[in-house]
Amino acid sequence: MKKIIFLLFPLIFIFSGQSIAAPLLFDDFNSENSGGAALNYNGFFNWTVSDGSVDLIGQGSSWDFLPGNGLYVDLDGSTNNAGIMTSKTSFIFENEKFYALSFSLAGNNAWVDWSPTDEVIVQVAAGSLLNQTITVLKKDGFKTFTYIFIGEGSSASLTFSNAGGDNVGALLDNVRLEAVPEPISMLLFGTGLVGIGGFVRRKFKK
Repeated sequence: MKKIIFLLFPLIFIFSGQSIAAPLLFDDFNSENSGGAALNYNGFFNWTVSDGSVDLIGQGSSWDFLPGNGLYVDLDGSTNNAGIMTSKTSFIFENEKFYALSFSLAGNNAWVDWSPTDEVIVQVAAGSLLNQTITVLKKDGFKTFTYIFIGEGSSASLTFSNAGGDNVGALLDNVRLEAVPEPISMLLFGTGLVGIGGFVRRKFKK
């Protein structure tokens, strides 16, 4: 079965008004650490951090680079070694069923002059279901990215990692993973998009 990975474009507006079951995961990080920011934070409800560190920053802290967005994650913590965030849950992705992953990313927006760009690698099941590299500019505000992929009847985790190492990284917020409603799944099959899976497996950059 060929895999399909693509930006949703207008289709996101179609299923945004649909009645969707509870998401497999939603995390805006606002409840972490009793609502307080913390450098080199690894007490997440939904995530483990390995191979480095990330910072929980934002509201009420000295590191609220984008006010009005509550708490969010700096994917390059304060140890000169960007960590890997991996979901604690290993999700079951049913065979030939569509799933949507969306999240908000921003540039580091830090006051220092480091990191004019940041690259974020997003993977599901070590890249076998979804493997995206996204480049954000330093002063980019939060933008929502949405991707669709097809399950293969296996369980898989979700990871975010920043190719940084200078203590300021891309900012992550509002991670949402959910099954695509059946009417939209049928539409995707009906439009023949599955047939182009072999062409869209390549890594996208945005």
